[in-house]
Amino acid sequence: MIRSLVPLFALLLSDALVLLGHGLLLTLLPITAGSLGFSDVQIGLTGSSYFVGFVAGCLLTPIVLMRVGHIRTFAVVAACYAVMTLIFAWSQSFYVWLMLRFTIGAMIAGIYMIIESWLNERADPHLRGGILSFYAMMNLLMITLAQQLLNFGSSNALFLFALASICLSLAIIPVSLTLSLAPSPVKTVKVDFNKVWRHSRIGILGSICTGFITGSFWSLAPVFGNGNGFDAFQMANFMSAVVLGGAIFQIPLGRISDRFDRRAVLICIAVGGALLSLLTFVVSSLPLYKGVVSTVLAFFWGGMGMTMYAICLAHANDNAKSEDFVDIGSAMLITYGLSSAIGAMIASVFMGALGPAYLFVFMALSFTAFCIILIVRRKAHVLPLTTEQNEEFQAVAGMTTPEAFHLDPRSELIENASKGADNKTPETQNGD
Repeated sequence: MIRSLVPLFALLLSDALVLLGHGLLLTLLPITAGSLGFSDVQIGLTGSSYFVGFVAGCLLTPIVLMRVGHIRTFAVVAACYAVMTLIFAWSQSFYVWLMLRFTIGAMIAGIYMIIESWLNERADPHLRGGILSFYAMMNLLMITLAQQLLNFGSSNALFLFALASICLSLAIIPVSLTLSLAPSPVKTVKVDFNKVWRHSRIGILGSICTGFITGSFWSLAPVFGNGNGFDAFQMANFMSAVVLGGAIFQIPLGRISDRFDRRAVLICIAVGGALLSLLTFVVSSLPLYKGVVSTVLAFFWGGMGMTMYAICLAHANDNAKSEDFVDIGSAMLITYGLSSAIGAMIASVFMGALGPAYLFVFMALSFTAFCIILIVRRKAHVLPLTTEQNEEFQAVAGMTTPEAFHLDPRSELIENASKGADNKTPETQNGD
């Protein structure tokens, strides 16, 4: 597989640089907003604006790509993102931040879509699974590394904004100089929520619950850290631990879900996430919480909260034909993005009314609600699937675009997949 990645080196280098800048901003923006005097509700609204912008970017980027191609679109979008990053450092207006966060959400969606469509076209068919897993793990690890950049400017936010802008600007160079042929224009995104609902209730409901959890985390976890008196080092470790936990636990939990009923695995994850959220809420007021305890709890919480969406996606695909994978994945992604926006707003109200620690109460409630849904659906709808009929789990790189689902080898119209889909009973085609 390494040999197949060599022609993609420039693209992956640009991806790594983008994620360093973007990952730094994911934490820096809520922290800076708090220091500017934004309320928790206002910070939550800026986070919601980002997720709405991400969804808009997924829908609009194909139109731009059809007009000017991948390389020029990447250069323009990355340059705009770098400029927006610096404007954040100069503006103290909530309404300007609201607009800027919507814009960078659309920009990063465009960058992801370009990278993923490029990988999709250049990847050898028999290596798609390995390349997708490598891409997912690289994204999560680069975002983890980006959190540590907070330590380079703990008392100087302007320096960190400039550092993020530099990373985003440098990302333009490898793609612009690559000798590889740019891929053909991507197709417009098709969203069919009815198809996902017919194939898997858990797919849609899981996207909503995980969107609530991860959307509120990325929008407000730095505010929670500030409220608990974290210094830059503790904040960087806290955020890094969550992403690293998600990266490390994703494959093992995914493989376990290949062997057992995925709904049972999701119930265990939801119970674990709810308990860890409540434990974090309880101990966050104690002096011993900051430091090692917060980092360890964050690592295991990330292992629960950052892995549910990928398993929900795999479960939805178990009940679908291979040619439906991209449509199902796109609909779940849009649901996930919009739910992230809503979750950030609701969580910000919890925090504004009750205190920063209540972010994890909101998350515990979201985990619990999903657990109840899973138990009810599992009792009401017994799937006659065997573990041999489960589609093989594939890692997911957190927030991604519909183009990533084209890279998934399960979306290939291969003979075995078609036969497997034809052999499924009618009960498996409707419900969970």
